[in-house]
Amino acid sequence: MTWLAGLVAFFVVVGGLVVVVTVRVSRAVRRRARAMAEQVRVTSRGYAPGTVGEAARLRRDLARAQASVRRGLVVARASGAPIGDVPLLLRRIDAAAVGVDAELRLVEAIRDSRRRAAAMVAPRSRAVALIAAADDLAAGLASAAGAGAADLSLLQAECAIEAEALRAAQS
Repeated sequence: MTWLAGLVAFFVVVGGLVVVVTVRVSRAVRRRARAMAEQVRVTSRGYAPGTVGEAARLRRDLARAQASVRRGLVVARASGAPIGDVPLLLRRIDAAAVGVDAELRLVEAIRDSRRRAAAMVAPRSRAVALIAAADDLAAGLASAAGAGAADLSLLQAECAIEAEALRAAQS
């Protein structure tokens, strides 16, 4: 009888774990689907004329600049290039970008074009500054990752010398 109770307890625990994992996975999939739908909405609004399109383009460019720094950071870490304070600066850019993105979304919601144009001034300047800062970080990471090019040219020269020595030894 105790083995039956143990078996039931085992299936209850396994069933509970399956439910927990399923809920977490479904929430993650939903979050990703919402993010992709928002990205599509922003891209399609970016084709609109006027301040609505400009706000959407700024939101898109800001997200792309952040993603560029993230990709550069991953590559720099993988190649062993120095990264300095880039992770901290990226977190600060991300935090500031949340506020600017919210402002730009609010500007998109304003119906009157004159009010929308007036409301666009401050978020536009902040978005442009954040995009420039993120682009600078990405360029710095790319430069740091490419710093090993001198080592590669030295390696290439050494390999050419060795290949020539091997050819001379054969003749």
